Amino acid sequence: MAVFSRAVADRLVWQPRLQHWYEVNKVRETLPEQYKEMSLLGIYDDLGASPRAYHYFNGTVRCTEGGKVELIVKEDDKYFYHKYKTPKGSITEVERKTEYGTASLRIEYFLKSTEDFKVLDYILKHQTFEFSKDLYDRMEKLLGDRSEPLIGIPWGSIQRFFILYMGFQKGVIALWKHRDKVEELLRILDENDDKRLEVIKKAPFKLVNFGDNIDEGLCSPPLFKRYMLPYYKRRTSELHKAGKFCTSHWDGKIKIVLPFARETGLDGLECVPPSPMGNVTLEELNKGLEDMVLVDGIPATLFLPYVKDEVLESFVHKLLDLFSPGIIVGISDKLPANGDIEKVRIAGEIVSNYEI
Repeated sequence: MAVFSRAVADRLVWQPRLQHWYEVNKVRETLPEQYKEMSLLGIYDDLGASPRAYHYFNGTVRCTEGGKVELIVKEDDKYFYHKYKTPKGSITEVERKTEYGTASLRIEYFLKSTEDFKVLDYILKHQTFEFSKDLYDRMEKLLGDRSEPLIGIPWGSIQRFFILYMGFQKGVIALWKHRDKVEELLRILDENDDKRLEVIKKAPFKLVNFGDNIDEGLCSPPLFKRYMLPYYKRRTSELHKAGKFCTSHWDGKIKIVLPFARETGLDGLECVPPSPMGNVTLEELNKGLEDMVLVDGIPATLFLPYVKDEVLESFVHKLLDLFSPGIIVGISDKLPANGDIEKVRIAGEIVSNYEI
């Protein structure tokens, strides 16, 4: 919290995201010997690291369907199926399970055409949100002093339309041919966010992360300026008034949208992968952020087994020299399933010994 408050902390925080690595290796029984019987939090403690708290707190804000909307969820060995049945009709999506069943990939989207918009419109208008203080308290007790509680918000505006509801290809075509209909749906999405954010503003979280997955290939500057920039300005303003700090998950190539970062009102960017994984150098990222906080910053590729330790060590030292003290150090985006956990220890020791 000192980092976000622009105060001087006693030390830097090392906060790598290890969930994906842990889940995959646990399923395929390839966890290192010393971690085979250890919980994920036990591994964090052994590494002297902090877990990213939204993995634990995102479930504290719950969505309830209303207006005779029924959500049917089914699964088999390979797929998840989600179907909404409403008085206005039905929409369906399908997700394919990944190789070890720890994640999924959306292969069929809810919106097949603009004819489905009326169904989603009805669903969104009848959803309500509530905060579970009981779950919050349990998660806070579980984490102890390892992490500051943090809540994530799903994709905003055009990003949610592309990523969650229609897919990029059909979404872009719909935007080109039926921009008025798409923008009306985005307005309904915004009203739905109003309800969610009213709950979050009253909750005890001090940190809010927008899970927007910004990548310039999906959200080019014209799209960013028209849709995401007004969205960020409005939402960060109201969350700041409620006493919250705001970050956003920009985990793709961002060189040509980085110049807009300081206009968003965001306090920091999370998960930006610098070169060689992304398309911005550390120097370009540092210049683009100015006084914004960087959350993470070490490319995930540097934790792969074939990368020499000296290459990782050199990068971490350079990162800290450029961004300290305005950084929560972590892996951009997360430790790969075949990543070397001992490299996480090496990076953590450099962070721990770094003098602010």
